[in-house]
Amino acid sequence: MTDLFIQPIFLLGFGGVGRALARQIVAARDRHAQRNKLRLAIVGVADSASAVVEPAGLTDQELLDLIARKSRGERLGAGTLSVLPDALPAHTIVVDTTATDATVPILLAAKARGMGVVLANKLPLAGELAWWDALADEQSRWETTCGAALPVISTLNTLLDSGDDVIRIEGALSGTLSFLASQLEAGRLFGAAVREAKTRGYTEPDPRQDLGGLDAARKALILARMLGYRLNMSDVSVESLYPVEMDALSVDDFLRAADSLDEAMRQRAAELTAGGRRLRYAAEIENGQLRVGLIGADPDSKLGSIRGSDSIVVFHTRCFDDNPLAVSGRGAGQEVTASGVLGDIVSLARARR
Repeated sequence: MTDLFIQPIFLLGFGGVGRALARQIVAARDRHAQRNKLRLAIVGVADSASAVVEPAGLTDQELLDLIARKSRGERLGAGTLSVLPDALPAHTIVVDTTATDATVPILLAAKARGMGVVLANKLPLAGELAWWDALADEQSRWETTCGAALPVISTLNTLLDSGDDVIRIEGALSGTLSFLASQLEAGRLFGAAVREAKTRGYTEPDPRQDLGGLDAARKALILARMLGYRLNMSDVSVESLYPVEMDALSVDDFLRAADSLDEAMRQRAAELTAGGRRLRYAAEIENGQLRVGLIGADPDSKLGSIRGSDSIVVFHTRCFDDNPLAVSGRGAGQEVTASGVLGDIVSLARARR
C-alpha cells in the first residue's frame, strides 16, 4: 500500500518485553496497514551494552535475527547508546522497556528534539519531579507502567478529561503481592508462599524487590502525580513485608530466612482478615496522601473480589460514587505488557500523524 504512514520506532531495551514487542510488531503488519494505514519501522534497537541503528528501518528478518542473537546472549551490534537520539529520524518514537533510570538522559534528549516517548519503564515517571514534568505530556504514553495492558492510565485520563472529580483511588497494583496475600489469607506460611511465588516466576529474581513494596509504590505515585499531587517517593508510606536488616542476606539465604517471619505474618494476616475480610496488599491515594501496604478489604468490595495474582484499580469519583469504576485483570507478564506497549505506540503514532 502506497499511502501508509511510516512511523520510525526505536526500541530502548531488548529483554523479554522488548523482544516480545518486536515479534508482535512483525506479526501485526497487515492489521496495522488495514486498520490504521500505518507501518511501524523499527529504526534501531539497544540494550545496556550495544545498539543497532538503521534510519531506513530494519527488515523483519533483521529483527528476527536480532531477537535470536540477544536470546543467545550476544551483542546486538557495534553501536552504543552514546549516538542517540541524534542518529535517529526526527519524528521517531522512542520506546523504553527497561527497568533503569539510566535511560532518562536519552529520553529527555529525545523529547527536546520533538520525538515521542512510550514508557513501560516506571522509574523515569516515578523519579524526580523534573523528569515527570518533561516526560508526562501529550507526546508520551505510559499505559503499561501501572498494570501491563490493563487500561488504567487511559481510564484515569478519560475521567480527568471529562471533568469528573477523582476523590480516591485504591488498587492492588502488584500481581506478586496479590498472590502472596491470597496465600496468607488461606493460611499458608509466609516463607513457603514466597518460595512458591518465586518458583512460579511471579517475583523478580530477588523477591525482595517485590516484597519491599517499592514497585507498587512507584505505580501508585504515577497515578497520584496524574491527579496533580506533587509527591516524591519520600512522601509515600510504604509497608515492607520483611525487615530492612534482611537486605544484607544473599537471595538464597533470604529465601531460607523468610521462614522466621512466618508467625509475625500469620498474626498480621489474622488481624486484618478478622470478620471475613480479605487480605490485600493495596495502594490508597486520597487528599494528597499515598500509602501502600497490607489491608483488610470488605469481601463485597471490588478490591476484595479479586483472586490470585490479578491486579485491580478502583476509581472513586463524583460520577462513580456509590458504584466505583474498576479496571481489573491480568496485570503482569511479558507478552501482555508488550501488547500494551504496542497499543501505546499505535495510539501515539495516530496522534502524531
